[in-house]
Amino acid sequence: MSKRIKIGLIGCGMISGSHVNGYLAHPQHAEIVAVCDTVDANAQRRAAEVLSGAEARANSAIADAEKADTAEARDRLKENAARWAEYKDNGVEIFSDYNEMLKKCELDAVSLATPPFAHEAPTVAAANAGKHVFCEKPMARTATEARNMRDACDKAGVKLAYQSGGTCLDPRSYAIREYVTSGKIGDVHYGRLTSYRVRGRPNVDMFGFGKWFLNSMYSGGGTLYDTAVYLINRSIYLLGSPQPATISGIAYRGMPPEYTGEEINDVEEFASVFVRFTNGMSFTYENGWSCNMAGQPQGIFIFGSKGSFSNDKLFLEKGEWEIDDQGNRRRYRENLVETPLELPDMHFPDKFRDFIDACSSDAQPVSNGDIGLKVTEIMSGALLSAKLKREISVEELYEIEALRTEPTPGWPIP
Repeated sequence: MSKRIKIGLIGCGMISGSHVNGYLAHPQHAEIVAVCDTVDANAQRRAAEVLSGAEARANSAIADAEKADTAEARDRLKENAARWAEYKDNGVEIFSDYNEMLKKCELDAVSLATPPFAHEAPTVAAANAGKHVFCEKPMARTATEARNMRDACDKAGVKLAYQSGGTCLDPRSYAIREYVTSGKIGDVHYGRLTSYRVRGRPNVDMFGFGKWFLNSMYSGGGTLYDTAVYLINRSIYLLGSPQPATISGIAYRGMPPEYTGEEINDVEEFASVFVRFTNGMSFTYENGWSCNMAGQPQGIFIFGSKGSFSNDKLFLEKGEWEIDDQGNRRRYRENLVETPLELPDMHFPDKFRDFIDACSSDAQPVSNGDIGLKVTEIMSGALLSAKLKREISVEELYEIEALRTEPTPGWPIP
């Protein structure tokens, strides 16, 4: 049996359950050996869930092995069952301080299931300890925090994965990126992302979320940081990871019914962002937790000189010139044809396996620190632009963030 990547889970709140299930799904390649949370009850509960989850999977695999159709399938199930059964003997260590966990526990990587305000410090600490990092979305509250995280991991030679990379790990995303970056749809000059809910604000229209979602000091922002982050991440991947140059954003808060709780609510409910990239492309991002619009096309739309993508549908322009009797061109007759997308014949891992594989190889995670940084530059830059009511450059974004005297929160929307 191969060596498994030993994982320490930092943060044992609601979202950490997906991390536990994500690593348990790959028993041959990863093992959760420790959990950490400042609230002891959360850490105790999550550690117990790791053990009970592993036991349940082991029992299920043993039962399935008896009914397996092939010897190969039976052997694989038995091997997985043996790996899950090891959790009972090895146990899961519990910590209240991630620095203590990094010092005392034998780890290869950490998985951050903490809110945005608790991403930078543990990432830098883990990198300095030589551990790979899988980080929840959003990567950080500000571009400066994201850059510090990326630089710390690069300097230490460890991998930094960014959770929303799961939006890119499929055959269609891979194929679209190939069409865009190879020039098959010509010069890609513009794109548009549209995504919104009628009402979908955490702790207003939807409940069971951390109160930090509505406070820019802790979350960085609202709808951009919570939901748009997934599609912004995917768009950057599909476009071949271009570097944002300038950002212009507007943001709005105040959709009825208004928030009536006692906590701070200063994050955007709707945002529109225009980004110019250094390679000449430009992109508009339109996203909302709340807006009075329904039934309109949503998704990612990419415009090229020879074709386009409407979400996952490929259209190629195959028009011809209309010729007169003397052979002269009269006018061009366009012919936009929906064309089957050539999909790769290859396996795509889930986001946790993608991270695990990167930890064991020279490969980078599909959504790594560089992509996470670009996404954060767009989000933080959009809200700063909305505050200043003008377009800003990425360089200016870092300069203004450096001028702050308070701890680096997000940009509150009045």
